[in-house]
Amino acid sequence: MIALITGGATGIGYGFARVFSDLGYDLILTSRNLNNLVNAKRELEHKYHNKVMIFVADLTKEADRKSLFNYTSNYSLDAFVNNAGRGLSKDFLEADFKDEEEIINLNVIAFQALLKHYLKIMVTNKSGRIINVSSLAGFFAGPGSATYYASKAYNNSLVNAIIKENKEKAVFIQLVCPGATKSNFHLLAKTKEKSYKYDPYFVAYKAVSSKKELVIPGFKSKLIYFFSKIIPRKIFVRLVYKRQLGLRL
Repeated sequence: MIALITGGATGIGYGFARVFSDLGYDLILTSRNLNNLVNAKRELEHKYHNKVMIFVADLTKEADRKSLFNYTSNYSLDAFVNNAGRGLSKDFLEADFKDEEEIINLNVIAFQALLKHYLKIMVTNKSGRIINVSSLAGFFAGPGSATYYASKAYNNSLVNAIIKENKEKAVFIQLVCPGATKSNFHLLAKTKEKSYKYDPYFVAYKAVSSKKELVIPGFKSKLIYFFSKIIPRKIFVRLVYKRQLGLRL
């Protein structure tokens, strides 16, 4: 059994790498950072004695995505974790468009391109599992981090629609929406590391062990999701903005 995990060398992606290794899977991990990939490969193979293949790719680049598609065509994938993403905590007018463009290119364009490619293969093969890692942020507007929240809203909407379209097919598709999780996310998002509480392994385990199409790991995250549905939108968005300001370095 083989699982492909994008952004699989650190954070939530590495959490998924550990969970799938627990289950006896061999892995293909992708990241832009070779050192992180090498370290992840060494640690996983030492602990689990499985085979870990690594592939350096900047998924915002079409050429790198095509290279990944060519590489993985040599393997029969049983699972694909569509995880790579990044954020930014700045007001819309303060944010550099190049940073926003990278968020859109990774969180939206690459996310969709990878999902379409591997879903087509798995539907043809009539088997497989795709776990799409989005965010709790995708359920509401996020002033102070508008582009990131919007990208995750896109992910949530897209995956929910695809789940419905593929209901009768053999591929199991999940949408995973974690809250603030310990990872290197804060480095690019420019937010406080201590604000991220959930353990990546916990998030990954909850997703992989679940038979639900929507997974929101953690009681606190479930509460936030619930209250986002019942608190008036203007009040909830004001609370989100206050939290975003508190997250900033």
